[in-house]
Amino acid sequence: MWAVGGSFSVSGVASAEQLAGIPSPGRSGFSRRGDIMIGGIFPVHVDAAKAETLFTARPVATTCQTFVYQHFLWLQAMVFATEEINRNPNVLPNITLGFHIYDSCVMLRRSLEGALWILSGKEELVVNYRCQRKPLLAGIVGEASSTHSIVLARLFGLYRYPQVSYFSSSPVLSDRSQFPSFFRTIPNDEFQSRGLAQLVIYFGWSWVGLLAEDSDYGQHGIQIMKEQLIQAGACIAFSENILTGQLKKNAVHLATLIKMSSANAIAIFSLDEYLLPVLDELIWLNVTGKMWIASEAWSTSTILSMDKYSMILKGTIGFAIHSGEIQGFKEYLQGGNPSRSPGDLLSGTFWEEAFICTWLDLNTFENKSKSCTGLKLRDGLNNVSHYLTDWRVSYNVYTAVYAIAWALRDLFLCRAQKGPFLNGSLLQCAVRAAPLDFEKLLKKDNLPAAFSVSSVLRVRFLTIRVSASEEDKLVSFFHPKFDLI
Repeated sequence: MWAVGGSFSVSGVASAEQLAGIPSPGRSGFSRRGDIMIGGIFPVHVDAAKAETLFTARPVATTCQTFVYQHFLWLQAMVFATEEINRNPNVLPNITLGFHIYDSCVMLRRSLEGALWILSGKEELVVNYRCQRKPLLAGIVGEASSTHSIVLARLFGLYRYPQVSYFSSSPVLSDRSQFPSFFRTIPNDEFQSRGLAQLVIYFGWSWVGLLAEDSDYGQHGIQIMKEQLIQAGACIAFSENILTGQLKKNAVHLATLIKMSSANAIAIFSLDEYLLPVLDELIWLNVTGKMWIASEAWSTSTILSMDKYSMILKGTIGFAIHSGEIQGFKEYLQGGNPSRSPGDLLSGTFWEEAFICTWLDLNTFENKSKSCTGLKLRDGLNNVSHYLTDWRVSYNVYTAVYAIAWALRDLFLCRAQKGPFLNGSLLQCAVRAAPLDFEKLLKKDNLPAAFSVSSVLRVRFLTIRVSASEEDKLVSFFHPKFDLI
């Protein structure tokens, strides 16, 4: 099954859905062998085409459509971090980290499918069974959505597998009694909600509209903000949900409500992909002159930097995730090539989008005639260059991988010199260790400061203001840090 030093794709493997007569959307993931494995779940695609179920015929398979460059960089940050750790003898000497990476396509059933694939350790998903004694699974990096992370945390928590999320910020996940093995490298949304309320109060807006996606992230975030605004004496013009299961129909209602409302300040807690249909309807209705207060999930989205949104989003303010530098990451991306990870179909898709070309061994499209073979990524970056500068979530992913690695290093030192760790080599310690041992070490404060991970973090945001340039393009300006204790 394993290809030494390489990867394999799991696309097309029969799933439980297929066995039950429900067509699978096609699994998309790949692995790289190592002495110890880390799982990763990322929503590389965000737009799932769902056909109406009539119950008179077999359901049509759901397909993942829109490839998001930013989200692909999250995945690449995990690959880069593992390769960097493997080259550094000071982190895990004589041990190679490998990974299982899966594209969830912002679908809960795919997130669960990916989790079970990672846990079973086999190319073919085997439910409720770990098929390999080696290599050891140390932990899982993911998911992005708070709702998905909550579901996965209940699954991983059964076996105390450490789960480190890079983008799930719901306050619910801080409950250690419910989610004992969940960690994250992004602040709890309770702090952001308070901060956004303070921002609204600072500017003197007392008549405010509220929108939130109907998920744990949106509902908890907007509720805390609403309470803070009312407590400060502001009035709520309306508080509505973005129905993620009925986006197009719901978008018409929300856009009409916003157009008719006298509230000019509107706060939105939502992922960018759920907000897009609402913005499209607002453009259709020619709604302008509104002030948008953005949560971190969409404030820096490259999707929303498209020219058609420039007039409607001009003047947006909000918070952005604090970022750090990933040395060598840009050069790593520029020197990338799908041949570096055989079987990684996602890298092939990224390459096609960057060059508008076709791989002969991948699915082709009629409007693409140029072959990708022989091209160098740095020559095709004009199409995707603006996606290679915002590494906020990528940095969270990078930090998550290092947090797991440093916890493993601490475990492998066999400091206790007793029980299963007596007179053990580094790899022997890993084999004898249980997931609970990793979890305990992730909770400790002995990790290097640059790679700390916790259920509660010191909160630091950047304030962002969006303006239109002379060419009517959206330009983001980042202001001094907004610290919350």
